[in-house]
Amino acid sequence: MAITAIPIQPVQDVSGNQWRAFRIIEENAQTFKAGTVVAVAGADGGIIAWGGATVSGAVGSPVGISYEAASNLATTGKGAPLPNQPVVGIGAAVGTFGSVPNEPSAVNIAHGAPFNDGRVGLFSASPDTYYSAVLGNAGNPATPTNALLSTNPLAGLTLDTGANFWYVDLSKTNLVQIIGLDPRDTPAAGSRVIFRFIQTAVQQLG
Repeated sequence: MAITAIPIQPVQDVSGNQWRAFRIIEENAQTFKAGTVVAVAGADGGIIAWGGATVSGAVGSPVGISYEAASNLATTGKGAPLPNQPVVGIGAAVGTFGSVPNEPSAVNIAHGAPFNDGRVGLFSASPDTYYSAVLGNAGNPATPTNALLSTNPLAGLTLDTGANFWYVDLSKTNLVQIIGLDPRDTPAAGSRVIFRFIQTAVQQLG
């Protein structure tokens, strides 16, 4: 049975502040969606879709949840400016067309098209931030219950290959802690739970 996972979303910050957000250079050739578990590539520090295995707190462990989709950059961080410098290059701006007279390296950009600075945004995997995601168990939808929450169980995150989003997986115990039912859902197979990341399993930013 398939799980219809949806993007992971932040829902609360324990301190009462806004959840921590970062914009970091994007690794080349990334096509992940908003709401994806992301990590830092070891070689150059670009943001990549998390591989699903590393939960040691070291490089390659989750650093957060993307709030932007990846741009499939040809080069890591293409278009990202140096400190105190203007944005250079066209990054992955959409809607380019035609040519510019007497400027062979220039292109036209459609009015209103977003300009890509080579970075992608993410919310931190800080234990202070609570997230919401669909609940499953080894590829099958699972029903969250109050009995389940009495132990605040440890769980993992697994990619639902059908929807290409991640769900909280009760068959794992290596990455997150379930702390509540999502009050927006009536508990049923595949409804959402509230969770936080285990501090020792993720790579902290900043």
